[in-house]
Amino acid sequence: MAGLARRVWPVTLAAFVLFVVYEAIKTLMFPRMSVVVSHVITVLVVALLTFIVSRYALARYGEALAEIERQTQMSEETNRLLIGVLATMREGVLIVDRDLHIILYNDAARRIVKLPADDAAPHLRITESPRRLIDATRDPLINQTFRRALDEHAAVEARVEMAEIGSRSYQLNVAPLSRTLAVGVFFDITELERLERVRREFFANLSHELRTPLTAILAYSETLLDGAIDDREHNVRFLEKLHKHAARMSEMISDISDLSAIESGKVSLDPRPVRLRAVLNDVLVLAEARRGRTGVTVNVTVPDELMVKADRTRLEQILYNLIDNAIKFNRPAGGVTISAEQQNGRAAIHVEDTGVGIAAQDLPRVFERLYRADKSRSRRTEGTGLGLAIVKHLVQAHGGEITVRSELGCGSRFTFTLPLAASPASPAELPR
Repeated sequence: MAGLARRVWPVTLAAFVLFVVYEAIKTLMFPRMSVVVSHVITVLVVALLTFIVSRYALARYGEALAEIERQTQMSEETNRLLIGVLATMREGVLIVDRDLHIILYNDAARRIVKLPADDAAPHLRITESPRRLIDATRDPLINQTFRRALDEHAAVEARVEMAEIGSRSYQLNVAPLSRTLAVGVFFDITELERLERVRREFFANLSHELRTPLTAILAYSETLLDGAIDDREHNVRFLEKLHKHAARMSEMISDISDLSAIESGKVSLDPRPVRLRAVLNDVLVLAEARRGRTGVTVNVTVPDELMVKADRTRLEQILYNLIDNAIKFNRPAGGVTISAEQQNGRAAIHVEDTGVGIAAQDLPRVFERLYRADKSRSRRTEGTGLGLAIVKHLVQAHGGEITVRSELGCGSRFTFTLPLAASPASPAELPR
């Protein structure tokens, strides 16, 4: 309203000046005008000037009211947007006052600290009776972080461990809103820390896996260079060892390259209708050499007519890795059962073995790169440790899922799903 007054006062002053000028002209030019006529004309002039000033003031007042209404609507719209953003945020938001009383919080914050739910406002809550932050969480670090932000009037960060809600980790960023208010945002970094841990373990395992064949290659090559090359009794055996370890490194590098390409989406699939049993028969031929050395029997119960939509080469890779692992980590003279069925409009393929099984704590990590559940036994078994990671990504690239059920000492059962494909009209349409 101060702006309105500043705009109306000059017009009022101008009207006053005009009236004074009118009176002076009337007095000088019409000195003999009767008092009655003079008063009538003066009243008319005052009324006209008053009408003009009032119309101008009302017009400016209307503009001011329209601007206030527009700003109010904008403020309400901004508040609605803000409330919507806060309500849908996965991060927890807390606003506290100078005395660390909680003023506002969203639903995500309620799940992080102990705050009451409110059915009337399920996503965003403005507390009518402020609740103390120390009552919502006993974590001293959270309280200290908010207090520091208010006292220092500066942004403060802290890493918070919340054991009460499943050992989750949060990055807490607190910033002052004013001298008496501060806002804190809880960012869930549990998954980021897990991925970072997996990355560190991957590089540690990779260096270990590469060091073993490299050490052997260096040892055998130095032995040959020191004169064993002329030892006809042992030089061929040394060369075979060199070839074996070099082949293992080549296989590992090839698997890493494949996995990197699959994860980055650079591998293009060519899904076509294929007969699952035909693909499985080809894979079993490739796995026959390993099966023969271990005495493991393979039992297949896959319907001949079952058709799946998949890239044949990648499907062979999936099946070979699972069957090879089932044979490799089995008991001597154990068994492997391969079966398939239709479930919810998809094909579910099971590869079950009678091996030593996987411990419960290792099950969530068996599909990680280079992760080995039984490290003492795995080191004596050939392989890169990347097979299951490749299998998982290839199955997901086909639009399927892979799961594992296992119990220590009772074997393992891997199950993956693939889209079903319509049966061909004639045998000539079957893909080879």
